[in-house]
Amino acid sequence: MKRIKYGLILGLIGLMIGGCQNQKNPLSIKLLQRENLGTEKKIVIQKLDNFQTEPIDDQMGKSSALYVGSAVGYSSSVLLKFSSFQTIPDTAKIDKVILRFSPFEVLNPEKQESLAVDVYPAQANWEETEVTSEDVAAVPSGAPAVSAVLSPQIDTYDSLSIPPELVKGWKDSTIENNGLLITSSANSFIKGFYSRESVNPPVLLVYFMQTGSPDSALVSCEKDVSLPKNNQGDLTGITVNHLLIGDGIGFATSLKFSLPDLPEDATIHRASLRLAIDTTASLLGKDRTYTLTKAMLKDGGGQLQPDSTEIDSTNLFTGHDHLSVDLTNFVQKWISGKHANDGLRLAPRYPGQDLYRAVLIASETDSVLKPTILIYYSLPAEK
Repeated sequence: MKRIKYGLILGLIGLMIGGCQNQKNPLSIKLLQRENLGTEKKIVIQKLDNFQTEPIDDQMGKSSALYVGSAVGYSSSVLLKFSSFQTIPDTAKIDKVILRFSPFEVLNPEKQESLAVDVYPAQANWEETEVTSEDVAAVPSGAPAVSAVLSPQIDTYDSLSIPPELVKGWKDSTIENNGLLITSSANSFIKGFYSRESVNPPVLLVYFMQTGSPDSALVSCEKDVSLPKNNQGDLTGITVNHLLIGDGIGFATSLKFSLPDLPEDATIHRASLRLAIDTTASLLGKDRTYTLTKAMLKDGGGQLQPDSTEIDSTNLFTGHDHLSVDLTNFVQKWISGKHANDGLRLAPRYPGQDLYRAVLIASETDSVLKPTILIYYSLPAEK
């Protein structure tokens, strides 16, 4: 019996050896026959047929961030309101009030070391999902109740002293409580804080005396909102050869490239779009990842609009001098004719959640800075 087994094994080995002498793929594993894929080729496309930047609405009432400061053509104020003073006795003598923020980032392209801020009582009622920087509540009036200086540090709380008589008046309803407006006009930096939508919201720390004994209360923020605005109308340094993607002050960018005619049997392996970033004109946080939406455009009765069935996300990483977007799926559909090539649109993924501006270069002369699409494909090998 053992001899039969050994004979079978030796016979199989002989067949395999003999087969190997007569064919390159004795096991017929087609995945290993790489020559059938042909040689990979590359196409570089640098001619833009059309491009434009459009503003988008991105009111920041539901953002988990608050921004105050001024830099690179932008400024941002903050409105906050506190009204739950039930834990403070009516007979209490309020001695000190601290407004405490938890910072998380600094947009500081000018590398300044201090940010002067002013705090005013807001002059009108406001709703956080509706108010804009042009509304009465967002406009300073009279002398500030508090002036202070913030540092660019983000590893500790920022605290502002609020006049005790103001909080006492809010509690007693002797002063109309429209909340606080925090502004900064100096072109220094913009500091980001967690909003009431986050786990580290702004709070009022109220210290008071009651029947001769010191006590304190923590008052939660009822509503808050960032109010960014463009200080300069047409932003300095930004030309018609720039494209913008931004949030807070929202921008989206649309581009269209003509694609080559490839044979029907061509296989598109990958395709990518590369856009150079003008770092001097951009306003981006350090070591941040911004999530963008990439969408195919379609002709909607004479007007191009995002195709809701052809939307995906991509990331913009700060610290890089370019934005790279994977377009493999889009290019495959454009070249195959499954979708008309009406271009693509890049925009903030969740408008109204952040504050940033990426300035992209649409140069027509510098081959390094030109918007570029790279397409890698192959044709079947000739037999």
